[in-house]
Amino acid sequence: MPSNTASFVDCANGTGGEQLPTYAHPPLIESWLGADFVAEPDRFEIDVAALRERLGPEWFGSWQSVQSESPNGDRQLGNVMNDRAIRITTRGFAFGWLGHQGERYPRYEAIRDGFVAVIDAVRSIGTVPNRNLVPQKWSVRYHNRIPRGTVWNFESDWNFFRLWNPILLQSVDESQKGMRSRWEFPLKDRSGTLTVKFRHEPNSELCSSDHLWVNIQVKGPSDQTDTGLFDGLDYGRSVVIRTFNELFTSDAKEFWGITQKSR
Repeated sequence: MPSNTASFVDCANGTGGEQLPTYAHPPLIESWLGADFVAEPDRFEIDVAALRERLGPEWFGSWQSVQSESPNGDRQLGNVMNDRAIRITTRGFAFGWLGHQGERYPRYEAIRDGFVAVIDAVRSIGTVPNRNLVPQKWSVRYHNRIPRGTVWNFESDWNFFRLWNPILLQSVDESQKGMRSRWEFPLKDRSGTLTVKFRHEPNSELCSSDHLWVNIQVKGPSDQTDTGLFDGLDYGRSVVIRTFNELFTSDAKEFWGITQKSR
């Protein structure tokens, strides 16, 4: 692991000052806030048809299976504008913003408001087992898509991502089948966990685009209270932003239009 790991963990743990950076045009493509109501081996169940009806006409489509690295039966419902989504998981739910068509990120507060509306709807469905749903865990996930031709053109340019260490990969041909890496860091605050995933998605017969994906997730316990849930989400969002700021070089951040603001 590269030598800057110590400063990265310190920043993620919240020791990097009181200012959070913001970006004029970040590579952010998805933002998710989630809550788990059950733990293994239990499984969260809900009447998804009743939930869609409770949410109103903005959510008129059908529930779709979610394709992921570890398929587990998650279902997702999009809104009319296709820039918001609700995902029912085996443990709870997540509310997300989708920016795949170039939509401007509405900022965290708007996503948080959408999350509140969904959790209220979930709790109003009488067919939910254990109607008094108690939050067990919270999670915050940001997915960043970085196309070739922006802050990188060749695999040798990947050092704009500070966890990347090409010295370890001299015998690997990253351009042929892509590259996947994963880092996990325990956080001293709230007993949370920070996960960073790096993935190269090369050109293929199905996709002519060439992207890097950097996904950042923070999760932790909610202490079985709504206060713990929302405090955790706010904390997790702060860790994600600080982590993003620490992950990339100054040149990359300047490309995305970094500015500073007080929290």
